[in-house]
Amino acid sequence: AETEHVTALNPDVVIIATGGVPNTELFEQHQEQKHVITSWDIISGDVKPAGKILIYDESGDHPALQAAELAASAGSRVEIMTPDRTFSPDVMAMNLVPYMRALQDKDVTFTVTRRLTGVERKGNQLTATIGTDYSDHTYEVTVDQVVMNYGTMPLDDLYFALKPLSSNGGAIDYDRLIDGVPQDSVRNNGRGFQLFRIGDAVSARNTHAAIYDALRLMKDI
Repeated sequence: AETEHVTALNPDVVIIATGGVPNTELFEQHQEQKHVITSWDIISGDVKPAGKILIYDESGDHPALQAAELAASAGSRVEIMTPDRTFSPDVMAMNLVPYMRALQDKDVTFTVTRRLTGVERKGNQLTATIGTDYSDHTYEVTVDQVVMNYGTMPLDDLYFALKPLSSNGGAIDYDRLIDGVPQDSVRNNGRGFQLFRIGDAVSARNTHAAIYDALRLMKDI
């Protein structure tokens, strides 16, 4: 949808739930990594798994393991790496078991307490620089493909386009949200529609949190 599509409906309230797009901007580099792909590229089939793959999982949720299972089943040699002390902390035990069962007979290793800090192309391969939060130790690994599971960036162009037209400036009063009472923020002299955004359109979060966002907001509208 574009701004004119929304305003043509003359709405009283607009909820932006446009989600996000996979993030490939490493914190250490302050820019998108042009040589990496995302878990969703593997899951969707848009990119074919290469021979030797590093899956860097900073989100700790399902897509990294899903990508690992698909790649390993296709014959790839896979290393799943996380900066955390344990892998996939957001995947609960009962959900983790099927992933582990599927990966046990395949060429998959798990590496914890290691952080991806950069990726460079050297010839036909990629060199990944690896660090750790616990010391200054660094090293390099050479792979055919680097896959990032690094959360999402808000898909928020429509929200910011509508913000100046809204009666509340797109703001949520979080104290009122937590208290479970209607939103009453007024900007722009109260002209226009109320505008809110929820879920990944604000920042990366899991499905349960996004649903809770919607419930707490919409029950009072």
